[in-house]
Order: sequence, then C-alpha cells, then structure tokens
Amino acid sequence: MSSLHDGHRKRLRARYLREGLSHFEEHTALELLLFYARPRCDTNELAHVLLKKFGSFAAVLEAPVEALMRVEGMGETSAVLLKLVPDLGAFYLNSRTAPGTVLDSTEKAGAYFLPKFFGKSNEQVYIAALDDKRKVIRCTLLSDEGIVNAVRITVKRIVTEAVHTNATGVILAHNHPGGIALPSTGDKQVTYQAYQALRLINVQLLDHIIVADEDFVSMADSGYIDMLRRDTIG
Repeated sequence: MSSLHDGHRKRLRARYLREGLSHFEEHTALELLLFYARPRCDTNELAHVLLKKFGSFAAVLEAPVEALMRVEGMGETSAVLLKLVPDLGAFYLNSRTAPGTVLDSTEKAGAYFLPKFFGKSNEQVYIAALDDKRKVIRCTLLSDEGIVNAVRITVKRIVTEAVHTNATGVILAHNHPGGIALPSTGDKQVTYQAYQALRLINVQLLDHIIVADEDFVSMADSGYIDMLRRDTIG
C-alpha cells in the first residue's frame, strides 16, 4: 500500500511541476498540499472530506484551526499547514510593496492595499503615511477590530502615525470581509473625523480605500474627500 501511495504522490508532484495548478481540481490541489503534513495516509479521501464539510478550497483554508482539527484524519500539523497557505500568500504579496512605493494614483493605491487584505476574514484598518512626493514612508496596521467600532481610537492613532512619520499626506484603507466595497455611514464618519484632525496638523487625507475581496472603491474618486475640502474652505 505504501508503494502505491508513493507512486501516486510522485506522479501528482510531477504533474504539478509540469503543468502548475491551473488544471487541478480543488480536491487534487488540496490532496497535494496535504502530502506535506500527512506522509502515511490517503490524502485524497481526506481532501474530499474537507471539501464536503467546508464547501470549497477557499473555505477550507479560511476555516479556524479548531474546526479543521475536528475533522477525522486532521491533526495540528495539517491544520497549521492549511492556515499557513493564505497567510504566506499575503506575506509574499506584502513583501512586494515595500516603503518607497509611489502612490500617486487611485489605481496604484488600490493595487498597494489589496494584498494586505488577502485572505483576511476580520476587518482591518491600515494607514499609509506619505511624503510630499507621494512615496510611502511607512504602512501600519492600525486595528484588527474594525474602523466603525473604534472611531475615536483610530483617529487618534491616525494622527499619531502621521506625526511620528513626518507625513505630509495619508491614505487610509480598510476591508469589508464578505461584503461590498462601498463606504458605510461609519466609514464616512471616520473619514470626516480623520480629515478634520489631520488638517489641524497640516497633513492631507488623500484617500480612504474600501476593499472587498478583489474589488476596491476610492472615497477620493467618489468625490467625498473633495466635498470635505470644499466644506472646510467654505
């Protein structure tokens, strides 16, 4: 039985090296991944069980470790391996957006922030502090709790980050996990408060990016930032 499994695993690895994953079915990709945590069991069967329980390849990777470990045949090592995949993907993508990146357009800002929310099921808030050439000085995770429920704390931290980095401009970004990339009333409220607080220290709030899955919306493009600017001047 061992030699049968070994031959199958060798063929599947060879297929991956030859073709990549583009033509793999979800259960086959999951089976291949589980090879590296389950050297002695039939990972094809385990892959089918996981997909049946959670519904899709993505849902398996997004499931809590505790839920994964409750599946028969899964242990801590296998569960941690599965959880590592989306986190490593995000880590890789973030490593490509280093300080010094110029965010002088909505498209660049969206492309910069999208990877930071890759695979995240909780709401997060980021701030990119920029210099006068729109180069990123530093990008900081402000909160894992969500922008709507921590407005005052978040605005205080926005100002603190702008001061500590000597930023001349700031771009905010947060995600709507499982939702749509449209600003809520709470999003508009914190954008307003951040704009007013930053204005007092001569720092521009350049944009607030709302991310949902692979989509994003710019509050600057929607005209909301310009509206705040006109209301302040007026």
